[in-house]
Amino acid sequence: MVDDRDLVARAQRGDDHAFELIVRRHTDTVWRFARRMVADDATAEEIVQDTFVKAYRALGRFRGDAAITTWLYTICHRVCLDGRRRAHVDVVTLDAACEADAHAVLAREHSVDDRLSLDAAMSSLPDDERVAFTLVGVLGYSHEEAGAVAGAPSSTMRSRYARARTRLATALQPDERELG
Repeated sequence: MVDDRDLVARAQRGDDHAFELIVRRHTDTVWRFARRMVADDATAEEIVQDTFVKAYRALGRFRGDAAITTWLYTICHRVCLDGRRRAHVDVVTLDAACEADAHAVLAREHSVDDRLSLDAAMSSLPDDERVAFTLVGVLGYSHEEAGAVAGAPSSTMRSRYARARTRLATALQPDERELG
Protein backbone atom coordinates (compact mmCIF):
# COMPACT_ATOMS: atom_id res chain seq x y z
CA MET A 1 0.00 0.00 0.00
CA VAL A 2 1.27 3.45 -0.92
CA ASP A 3 1.72 5.64 2.15
CA ASP A 4 0.10 9.05 2.55
CA ARG A 5 3.31 11.01 2.03
CA ASP A 6 3.85 9.40 -1.37
CA LEU A 7 0.24 10.04 -2.34
CA VAL A 8 0.52 13.68 -1.31
CA ALA A 9 3.74 14.13 -3.27
CA ARG A 10 2.13 12.58 -6.35
CA ALA A 11 -1.01 14.68 -5.95
CA GLN A 12 1.08 17.84 -5.57
CA ARG A 13 2.66 17.00 -8.92
CA GLY A 14 -0.80 16.90 -10.50
CA ASP A 15 -1.72 13.22 -10.15
CA ASP A 16 -5.48 13.40 -9.63
CA HIS A 17 -5.66 9.64 -9.06
CA ALA A 18 -3.35 10.03 -6.05
CA PHE A 19 -5.65 12.70 -4.59
CA GLU A 20 -8.63 10.44 -5.22
CA LEU A 21 -6.87 7.72 -3.20
CA ILE A 22 -6.32 10.22 -0.36
CA VAL A 23 -10.02 11.07 -0.43
CA ARG A 24 -11.06 7.41 -0.44
CA ARG A 25 -8.63 6.56 2.35
CA HIS A 26 -9.66 9.39 4.69
CA THR A 27 -13.31 10.18 3.92
CA ASP A 28 -14.67 7.95 6.69
CA THR A 29 -12.46 9.40 9.42
CA VAL A 30 -13.08 12.99 8.30
CA TRP A 31 -16.82 12.26 8.18
CA ARG A 32 -16.79 10.84 11.73
CA PHE A 33 -14.97 13.95 12.94
CA ALA A 34 -17.42 16.26 11.12
CA ARG A 35 -20.39 14.27 12.41
CA ARG A 36 -19.28 14.85 15.98
CA MET A 37 -19.21 18.57 15.32
CA VAL A 38 -22.66 18.87 13.71
CA ALA A 39 -26.07 17.40 14.39
CA ASP A 40 -26.96 15.54 11.21
CA ASP A 41 -25.52 13.29 8.53
CA ALA A 42 -26.37 15.56 5.60
CA THR A 43 -24.51 18.52 7.09
CA ALA A 44 -21.55 16.29 7.90
CA GLU A 45 -21.47 15.09 4.28
CA GLU A 46 -21.46 18.69 3.02
CA ILE A 47 -18.64 19.53 5.42
CA VAL A 48 -16.61 16.55 4.20
CA GLN A 49 -17.07 17.63 0.60
CA ASP A 50 -16.04 21.18 1.43
CA THR A 51 -13.07 19.86 3.38
CA PHE A 52 -11.73 17.87 0.44
CA VAL A 53 -12.36 20.69 -2.03
CA LYS A 54 -10.39 23.05 0.21
CA ALA A 55 -7.69 20.41 0.68
CA TYR A 56 -7.38 19.97 -3.08
CA ARG A 57 -7.04 23.71 -3.60
CA ALA A 58 -4.48 24.03 -0.79
CA LEU A 59 -2.53 20.87 -1.61
CA GLY A 60 0.42 22.83 -2.95
CA ARG A 61 0.81 24.52 0.43
CA PHE A 62 0.80 21.28 2.44
CA ARG A 63 4.37 20.92 3.73
CA GLY A 64 4.01 17.56 5.41
CA ASP A 65 4.95 18.84 8.87
CA ALA A 66 1.97 16.92 10.24
CA ALA A 67 0.14 13.81 9.16
CA ILE A 68 -2.34 14.25 6.34
CA THR A 69 -5.15 13.34 8.75
CA THR A 70 -4.16 16.17 11.08
CA TRP A 71 -4.19 18.59 8.14
CA LEU A 72 -7.58 17.29 6.97
CA TYR A 73 -9.04 17.52 10.50
CA THR A 74 -7.76 21.09 10.69
CA ILE A 75 -9.49 22.00 7.44
CA CYS A 76 -12.64 20.17 8.55
CA HIS A 77 -12.64 21.99 11.88
CA ARG A 78 -12.42 25.34 10.09
CA VAL A 79 -15.23 24.38 7.72
CA CYS A 80 -17.38 23.47 10.74
CA LEU A 81 -16.60 26.80 12.39
CA ASP A 82 -17.39 28.68 9.18
CA GLY A 83 -20.71 26.86 8.93
CA ARG A 84 -21.61 27.75 12.50
CA ARG A 85 -20.86 31.38 11.81
CA ARG A 86 -23.15 31.37 8.76
CA ALA A 87 -26.01 29.42 10.29
CA HIS A 88 -26.54 28.21 13.78
CA VAL A 89 -25.78 24.53 13.47
CA ASP A 90 -27.09 22.34 16.26
CA VAL A 91 -24.61 20.68 18.52
CA VAL A 92 -23.83 17.01 18.32
CA THR A 93 -26.35 14.45 19.49
CA LEU A 94 -25.30 11.76 21.87
CA ASP A 95 -25.79 9.12 19.17
CA ALA A 96 -23.24 10.90 17.01
CA ALA A 97 -20.78 11.17 19.88
CA CYS A 98 -21.27 7.49 20.62
CA GLU A 99 -20.14 6.60 17.11
CA ALA A 100 -16.65 7.22 18.37
CA ASP A 101 -14.89 3.97 19.05
CA ALA A 102 -14.03 5.03 22.59
CA HIS A 103 -17.69 5.60 23.43
CA ALA A 104 -19.42 2.88 21.44
CA VAL A 105 -19.09 0.24 24.14
CA LEU A 106 -20.06 2.63 26.92
CA ALA A 107 -23.10 3.82 24.98
CA ARG A 108 -24.50 0.30 24.75
CA GLU A 109 -24.08 -0.22 28.50
CA HIS A 110 -25.84 2.93 29.65
CA SER A 111 -29.52 3.49 30.03
CA VAL A 112 -31.50 5.91 27.93
CA ASP A 113 -31.52 8.35 30.85
CA ASP A 114 -27.72 8.24 31.01
CA ARG A 115 -27.53 8.84 27.27
CA LEU A 116 -29.87 11.82 27.50
CA SER A 117 -27.84 13.21 30.39
CA LEU A 118 -24.60 12.87 28.46
CA ASP A 119 -26.23 14.42 25.39
CA ALA A 120 -27.36 17.40 27.43
CA ALA A 121 -23.95 17.71 29.09
CA MET A 122 -22.09 17.60 25.75
CA SER A 123 -24.54 20.14 24.31
CA SER A 124 -23.90 22.51 27.17
CA LEU A 125 -20.14 22.57 26.62
CA PRO A 126 -18.73 25.66 24.92
CA ASP A 127 -17.66 24.91 21.35
CA ASP A 128 -13.94 25.13 22.10
CA GLU A 129 -14.22 22.68 25.00
CA ARG A 130 -16.39 20.26 22.97
CA VAL A 131 -13.78 20.30 20.19
CA ALA A 132 -10.98 19.68 22.69
CA PHE A 133 -12.90 16.85 24.36
CA THR A 134 -13.74 15.25 21.00
CA LEU A 135 -10.17 15.47 19.70
CA VAL A 136 -8.43 14.34 22.90
CA GLY A 137 -10.99 12.24 24.75
CA VAL A 138 -12.80 10.63 21.85
CA LEU A 139 -10.34 10.54 18.94
CA GLY A 140 -7.27 10.03 21.14
CA TYR A 141 -5.17 12.91 19.85
CA SER A 142 -2.41 14.28 22.03
CA HIS A 143 -2.82 17.85 23.26
CA GLU A 144 -0.23 18.93 20.71
CA GLU A 145 -2.03 17.23 17.82
CA ALA A 146 -5.39 18.58 18.97
CA GLY A 147 -3.87 22.05 19.16
CA ALA A 148 -2.63 21.71 15.59
CA VAL A 149 -6.15 20.80 14.44
CA ALA A 150 -7.89 23.54 16.43
CA GLY A 151 -5.25 26.19 15.85
CA ALA A 152 -4.46 26.59 19.53
CA PRO A 153 -1.40 25.95 21.70
CA SER A 154 -1.19 22.53 23.33
CA SER A 155 -1.45 24.17 26.77
CA THR A 156 -4.75 25.73 25.73
CA MET A 157 -6.04 22.37 24.49
CA ARG A 158 -4.93 20.78 27.77
CA SER A 159 -6.91 23.32 29.81
CA ARG A 160 -9.96 23.16 27.50
CA TYR A 161 -9.97 19.37 27.74
CA ALA A 162 -9.62 19.50 31.53
CA ARG A 163 -12.48 22.03 31.81
CA ALA A 164 -14.67 19.90 29.54
CA ARG A 165 -14.01 16.80 31.64
CA THR A 166 -14.77 18.68 34.84
CA ARG A 167 -17.99 20.13 33.42
CA LEU A 168 -19.08 16.72 32.11
CA ALA A 169 -18.28 14.99 35.39
CA THR A 170 -20.21 17.61 37.35
CA ALA A 171 -23.16 17.48 34.97
CA LEU A 172 -23.29 13.69 35.08
CA GLN A 173 -23.09 13.28 38.86
CA PRO A 174 -26.29 11.80 40.21
CA ASP A 175 -28.55 14.16 42.09
CA GLU A 176 -28.17 13.42 45.83
CA ARG A 177 -31.95 13.67 46.25
CA GLU A 178 -32.34 10.75 43.84
CA LEU A 179 -29.88 8.64 45.84
CA GLY A 180 -31.49 9.12 49.23
